Amino acid sequence: MKNAILFIGQDFLINDAFVASIERTMHKRFVNIHAKEFFHDKDKDLILHVTKTIEDFDNILIATTHESFSIVSKILSTLYEDNLVAKEGMLVPSRVSEIEKDSYILHTQEKQINVIKVEVCEKVPNILLESKIESAILHIFDLEFEEFIEKLSPLARTFEIEIQTTKLTHNLYKILAINKKFGDLAMFVQNAKLLFPNNMIIAQNLFEYLIDRFTIAHKKITFAESCTGGLLASMLTKIPGASNIFDGSLVTYANEIKHAWLGVRNETLMKYGAVSHETVEEMIEGALKSSGSDYAIAISGIAGPGGGTNEKPVGTVFVGCGDSNQSIIHKMHFQGDRNYIQYQAAMYGVKLLFEIASDELF
Repeated sequence: MKNAILFIGQDFLINDAFVASIERTMHKRFVNIHAKEFFHDKDKDLILHVTKTIEDFDNILIATTHESFSIVSKILSTLYEDNLVAKEGMLVPSRVSEIEKDSYILHTQEKQINVIKVEVCEKVPNILLESKIESAILHIFDLEFEEFIEKLSPLARTFEIEIQTTKLTHNLYKILAINKKFGDLAMFVQNAKLLFPNNMIIAQNLFEYLIDRFTIAHKKITFAESCTGGLLASMLTKIPGASNIFDGSLVTYANEIKHAWLGVRNETLMKYGAVSHETVEEMIEGALKSSGSDYAIAISGIAGPGGGTNEKPVGTVFVGCGDSNQSIIHKMHFQGDRNYIQYQAAMYGVKLLFEIASDELF
């Protein structure tokens, strides 16, 4: 089953944050969004674009503005030789299957078409599309791809499961497991967990899982971030319940701030530099001390595009995680643009947390 979002209206063309909020809402129903397209409501070929999308996809969300909502309803009414009728204060095709405030759905030829009217800075209306595919998200830690795929693939064949894998950062993989027609997803997941008891979790979102497990264990996490600029804190606090496990963190770009806020010694900074094992070790210690947290992740590196040297090229990042008893710090070489290097570094910090806090997290 293929899923798509059509954005019709001027606001969607220029407001990335607005669009992202709709995509997040769609992702709550569907793991995969196979396509998204943007059109102005005055596009003379709009009916052709809508028709093509309906032909090519099974589950279609059409996001409209106040101005484009009636246009889309007229297009759908024309396509299905239907009439527009007044329901819930809206003019909609008469054959709608379900309708709520600013949202309605049509079912036709095993396809679902959900039209929503969205206003900027307002809550996204309820999405009425229903996923007909049973799936699960797995995360694999501290194994190379070949190590786990040679065990997971036969298991997937046995229980008739399709698996799709992607690499989030070094030695951290995300796996989408999709039930086939006669598959047994529950048994696949159960047996996969038996294969990788200390390397696999079942979770849609790593940070959501982290919040759930640390809340139960009454544990707290903090961050000391340099080149990632607060990305870890941002990722965590996007999830409801973050305050259960997170009191705060520090973004320490300048050496003076690393010294003043985290207690990193000037001698360490002078001798080894900000991007070093020694500095990150002291950042971990300082973050734990200042926050009173149980665990700390610290990151310092060169995200680029400038600032690299022969000894420490762009993408060199020291990532560490520790508690009061131990710490793990790795020197990494990430590839990509600035934002992608930051993302990989942040996710690698999370990977190290799962290693340090394995008793609470596996």
